[in-house]
Amino acid sequence: MPVPAGARYVGRPTEFANPFDGRGFGHVRAVRLFDRWIDGRLGDLTLEALGFCPAEIEALHRFRARLLDRLPQLAGLDLQCWCPITSRWCHADSLIRRANSLFSMENAR
Repeated sequence: MPVPAGARYVGRPTEFANPFDGRGFGHVRAVRLFDRWIDGRLGDLTLEALGFCPAEIEALHRFRARLLDRLPQLAGLDLQCWCPITSRWCHADSLIRRANSLFSMENAR
């Protein structure tokens, strides 16, 4: 699927992808896990209970840090991923909400 002009693709394998695969967790649960994870509300014990090993958990921490550092790049952009258009659940919505919020906070200073 081509990315429309002015849009940014944020699905796999980009640095903005949701690490919680909808095929394993189900679409809605994967997006909800992403929301909790990006906000820092998914602890190591929860990640372990979800089936992640210690090395994967450490990789998730590094991935989250990189994603948060790059999040301002998304402010004001249209984002595209593979979520069904009919779904009200999409990690791209979470990303753009956070990116635009950071942008607004920076401009308010």
